Amino acid sequence: MNKSIFQKPLLAIALIDLNSIAVAQSSTSSMSSEAISGQNMQNRLYPQVQLPITYNYNQKLGANNQIQQNEFAFTPIIPVALSTDLQLIVNPLFTFNRNSNDQQVANQQQPMQLATFFVPTHAEYFYAGIGPYLQLPATNANNGPMQTGLGVSAAAFFTPEHWVIGAAMYNSWGVGGNMAGGSGNLLNVQPSISYTNNHAWTYNLSSQITYNNMARAAANQLTMSGGKTVNLFGYHTQIQAGPTYMVTTNSTSAKGFGGLLGLTFLLPK
Repeated sequence: MNKSIFQKPLLAIALIDLNSIAVAQSSTSSMSSEAISGQNMQNRLYPQVQLPITYNYNQKLGANNQIQQNEFAFTPIIPVALSTDLQLIVNPLFTFNRNSNDQQVANQQQPMQLATFFVPTHAEYFYAGIGPYLQLPATNANNGPMQTGLGVSAAAFFTPEHWVIGAAMYNSWGVGGNMAGGSGNLLNVQPSISYTNNHAWTYNLSSQITYNNMARAAANQLTMSGGKTVNLFGYHTQIQAGPTYMVTTNSTSAKGFGGLLGLTFLLPK
């Protein structure tokens, strides 16, 4: 008797059953709409406009460990549809620092960075992308590297219900001979893991590892944060706060404990 006659119908029935189970699981999710948005806001490659604004307090910067830093960053995530199967995630980074050393205060506007990711349009639980990276030169040596940085950015995130697990990174190579503000040769890796419960509370553990290829110096800041996603004026908005700690330091990096406060808007309504 030809077994393939029975195997094909049985295989088709099994696939139908598995598909119905997956649909049933997704349709019975107990996560609120705010909770789903809160989970999506932990995914840097999620194809919806995100407007994150963060404040970081860092201490003991510089060779004498006397600088206190207030760092403000705006890192919008903007998806651009390229075709039915491909989209471009544009992720610029604008940073402004206020550094205090005893009675002296210096404002430091760091170079604008631009990370991009080409990402498949159709993704459900796994998002991955890669694209070119650009860092503009600083206006003066006190504001960072005066080299143009060119390189590659990449990210990957696994997003089962409640969880976002993955990392984003960029590798930059300095272009130009002006080394007055340091080198543009940098490797930055940002692994993270987050959990969002049914009531839109999100808890996140992340790390930001920076390695200067020219100075052979690394720094690693660990952040533990928690926050709530709420409906504010019809927009899902997430508030996050928590401590930071410099696990690895170098002569110019921050040291010890600091703090994070973040506010993210998800658009459209």
